[in-house]
Amino acid sequence: MNHTINEHIQKYQLPLKYDNGPLYEFALVCRDGKYFLTDQGNTFEQLDKVFELKEPDVIKNLVAILKHFKVNKINDEFLIEITDWDNDTNSEVSKGLAEAKYRLFACISFMERMKIFYV
Repeated sequence: MNHTINEHIQKYQLPLKYDNGPLYEFALVCRDGKYFLTDQGNTFEQLDKVFELKEPDVIKNLVAILKHFKVNKINDEFLIEITDWDNDTNSEVSKGLAEAKYRLFACISFMERMKIFYV
């Protein structure tokens, strides 16, 4: 199945919430023929409410977490390219999508839990 250049294919909500905020929501998107799972910039927005994201030590820690979970950051968006997506939007069936979903969730959850060191 071919998708358009910038298409939202599916959204996935996860049960844990940002601090008194909305559910985690990731989107499977197609951009320039490549498939990504993205947080749509929501994490950075939430983290900016807790951390001083302009401080070098905070950025250093966030970059280390992104690297550990193999998550990319473009502008304010966290995303993972899915190179082996099999056109199945069911993350319980699609191995590549499931791995991306859980890696992104683990990465963001870890970042969110870091706030105990900054409050």
